[in-house]
Amino acid sequence: MKKLMSFLLAVIMLTATLPVLAEGETPDASGEPGDTWYSIPSDMIGGGKVVTTVITEPFYEGVTDEESAQAALETVWDQLGADDSTQLMIDSIYSTEGLTYYSFRQMFGDVLVDGASVKLIVNENGTAICAVGSLIAGLDAVSEVENELTEAQAESVVAAKAKAKTVNIVEGMTHQAIVNIDGAQRLVWVVYTENFLGSVDVGYIAHYVSGRGEYLGMTMIATPYSTNEEPNSISELTFVGMEPDVWSGEVTLYDGTTRYLTVPIMRDENGIAYLGDVQRKIVCVDWLAWENNEELDMRTMQDGRFDDGELLIYESIIRVWDFYNEIGWEGGDGKGTPIMLRMDMVDEDGNPEHNAYYGGMYAGFQTFSFNRDDRDGETLDVIGHEFTHCVTTTISVDAPYRNDAGAINEALSDIMGNLMEEMLGASDDPDWLIGEAAKNPAQVLRCMSDPHRFNQPEYIWDMYYFPTVEFATNMNDHGGVHINSSLLNLIAWRLHEAGMAPVDEFYYFLNVILAMTGTITYPDLAVLLPWCLEQVGMNEYMETLRNAISETGIEDIVPVRIPQGCAMVTAMIPGEPACVSGDLTMYFMDEDDQEISTWPDNRLRAVLMPLPEGRYTFWLEDAESERIWFLTDEGWLEVSALSYEEIPDPVYYLLLEGNCYELPQDGLTEEADADAA
Repeated sequence: MKKLMSFLLAVIMLTATLPVLAEGETPDASGEPGDTWYSIPSDMIGGGKVVTTVITEPFYEGVTDEESAQAALETVWDQLGADDSTQLMIDSIYSTEGLTYYSFRQMFGDVLVDGASVKLIVNENGTAICAVGSLIAGLDAVSEVENELTEAQAESVVAAKAKAKTVNIVEGMTHQAIVNIDGAQRLVWVVYTENFLGSVDVGYIAHYVSGRGEYLGMTMIATPYSTNEEPNSISELTFVGMEPDVWSGEVTLYDGTTRYLTVPIMRDENGIAYLGDVQRKIVCVDWLAWENNEELDMRTMQDGRFDDGELLIYESIIRVWDFYNEIGWEGGDGKGTPIMLRMDMVDEDGNPEHNAYYGGMYAGFQTFSFNRDDRDGETLDVIGHEFTHCVTTTISVDAPYRNDAGAINEALSDIMGNLMEEMLGASDDPDWLIGEAAKNPAQVLRCMSDPHRFNQPEYIWDMYYFPTVEFATNMNDHGGVHINSSLLNLIAWRLHEAGMAPVDEFYYFLNVILAMTGTITYPDLAVLLPWCLEQVGMNEYMETLRNAISETGIEDIVPVRIPQGCAMVTAMIPGEPACVSGDLTMYFMDEDDQEISTWPDNRLRAVLMPLPEGRYTFWLEDAESERIWFLTDEGWLEVSALSYEEIPDPVYYLLLEGNCYELPQDGLTEEADADAA
């Protein structure tokens, strides 16, 4: 553990309170509620004009502080995709063994540029040896005249948009930002609500409102970023007057066996015992009381006991907290911010919500949620996974929960959670399963050594691969964040398989987290992974790493191979199709009426789908316009307006293993173009 214990020698977290632009006149902020919450601008979800670049060659000397760090970045301005409009604000500085990481956010005047940041990595001699930038150029065109709405009015637009839904707006977090919407940079209000859409993997939704009161869309986000200081009086007062104590006793595990454990508790002046830790500032509360009323209903001891499942979750969080603390990372965010464990998570009907998630920072707490049925406390890899989400989100800056960025974030949590589990002796797991220690097959989530075992891809465009999306929803796993995570997981497994010790692998991937920006893609990561391996002095694994990168195909966004037993179907979507919403789904049905569906990849602007050899019929649906096309021998036939009797019988096409088939474009545009096929 020597290398890990000296990993984070110093962490400097820098915050800035930014002035709000002039409010201007007061327009009508009533909002125009639409039919769906999924009206998200495609450029926002697809990453907009963010350009991510990885520079891995030394390029500047004499970096000693944030001013010289910015001067270094200006020497590679063009390579980073920056221009004269690019402005940076220091966000944080992390120092490790011989390396310093300067993290900047992109600004436009006094407002944040959504999702845009850059990392500069400097060695002990002050030489800039790497830069990872995710920046947006061409911001001079942004007009500040849009800033006519007040903060309160922007929040009222979001509330009106909700219609019958109950939304909890996060107070004190609304701010202005530059966001790319439909190809144009817009100055908007960003309003955060708690996540109410049923996906419990992230805690928040960011809503975008124009200065004229238009509701422009939303996106999932792990942690809000605000230009204001977040109120934290509740977290500060929770531990005041509490005296530390301990609880010891036996708990019953899922398999019926028992285990003796000792955990810290705290008592108030009346002697009432709470499941909380004064030293580490961790408290266990009721999920529903906080969700409904933001009431801090702390877990108390009843008849000398606490709930067994909650005791185990609490103990595991403490073990992970201590593990990170030993390497110099205090708490989930490195700043020792109090932690709230929200227990007994339920759905709207009061049934257990079978998930666990990191819910971001709220009311001065870093929050985590758990349900009463799943024995998450017995699975240190799952607890470590959720805790690492807080670590990664803090370091990565503006990490969107979608597509490659979300999948990489999920993979890093899998990797770190599994390595901690192994180093702490919490499980003897030769296959690198996630959730296996509870001895409940229903809780095993993934297999990092064999992704196919849980229907995950082994490489880009493998049979289980999820395309990147324009419309990120629960149905498409936000662009495969839990599905495509297997690509990085498999790379980590290959390093383990080659003999890399868990302590070394943990150290290596911590360096990867420190170096990357939140919007990083798999092709970017393919460049960064070997560089980080060289920096930590583990070149003996370089061949293994490069082979694993090649095996998974993450260097590019095109297929590396056709899966065994499959044919590859491609369909180029015209630039100006009749189905303009972008919310497209393509369906494939075999002769046994087994249906498979996919959607156009947001980067390739095309459908790619590996299908087992056989005969299939094809159709395309635009959910927004409710238009449907069937593929016939004459091209695509729109059947949306046809009666049932007018719809022709489906045409089945034979697909042979190893072949690639391109579907025609005829019939998808307003005026069929016979030469488009």
